[in-house]
Amino acid sequence: MRIRKTTLADVPLLPAIESAADEAFLALPELAWVAHDGGWPEEEHRRRVNAGYSVVAVEAQNAPVGFLIAQQQETVRHIQGLAVARAWQGRGVGRALLQRAIADATTGGITALTLTTFRNVPWNQPFYARAGFSTLAETELDTRLKALLAAEAEHGFAYETRCAMRLVLR
Repeated sequence: MRIRKTTLADVPLLPAIESAADEAFLALPELAWVAHDGGWPEEEHRRRVNAGYSVVAVEAQNAPVGFLIAQQQETVRHIQGLAVARAWQGRGVGRALLQRAIADATTGGITALTLTTFRNVPWNQPFYARAGFSTLAETELDTRLKALLAAEAEHGFAYETRCAMRLVLR
């Protein structure tokens, strides 16, 4: 497995990876609906390839098995999505994608990475905490992160189950 920049040829394959990754939520009755909620559309993936940040983990035949997409606002890069196909989970693919994103941000003049995620899902908040991200208190949220969490609540995610996290790079 290796990590590389996403190409436009990869884009049609990414929604299926996210769909397969979301099957993990079927094990959590209160969040099982997430498995059928849909993910990032191809159009959004194309935007991140053309103007944003997008990397894929690929197997020996160069086929994507995971991805990480992010959007930049000034010197902060916000991770919008990290997904690993179910068959590839538990092999360090997500960790490798995140490490690549951190390395790229560090060399690219980014001062911090942010994200929003579930507080009590083992492959969410605890995963990012192990990578050095800190969970932000309500008083630490900037306008952008507050708006993202509010939009997620409107989408159906219970506000109290979500959190924003940040990794300060400089």
